[in-house]
Amino acid sequence: MSLKDLQLGVLLHRVSAILREHAIVLPADLTLLFKALITLEGLGRQYDPEFRLVERIQPFVDRALSERYQPVEALRRGQATLSEFIGLVTSVPRDLARLIKDARHGRMRVELDLKRLDSFGERVDRTINRVTVGVMTASLVIGSSIVMTVPGGPTVFGIPLLTLCGLMGYLIALVNSLWVILSIGLSGRL
Repeated sequence: MSLKDLQLGVLLHRVSAILREHAIVLPADLTLLFKALITLEGLGRQYDPEFRLVERIQPFVDRALSERYQPVEALRRGQATLSEFIGLVTSVPRDLARLIKDARHGRMRVELDLKRLDSFGERVDRTINRVTVGVMTASLVIGSSIVMTVPGGPTVFGIPLLTLCGLMGYLIALVNSLWVILSIGLSGRL
């Protein structure tokens, strides 16, 4: 296909749309590579629209493939792989013996690198906080309801003090409930 028939910009635009649709973020290097390819396509169309990349690189690809798959090269790579495999097999008994010895003496150490453990811990903390506020809110509603049923007692501005305390408990429970609902809504887990 000649360069004039190649529409690299359209292809990269479609790829970008797919990446955006699936919320995939490319490394900056790939983004710069895409920009460079679009620029090269434009320059190539301007100076040689009949340019056929495959025809130009075919001799280089043929030479690289023939060098890579020559019997001598394949034998060299096979020897290197075999040497690595033999080294691995011979070191396994020694490594296994060291592992068992360390385990017997209590010197065995396991290192875990859990990248998402921190974010999981933060989510658990937020969840526990919400549950705590929810339990406290329920307690306030129940306590306020009980206090509101008690007759008499001292009054403030002609309203029984226990009734005012009950109303205050209801108000705090309302604020707590709104806070929990708002925090759940903002986290997107409603």
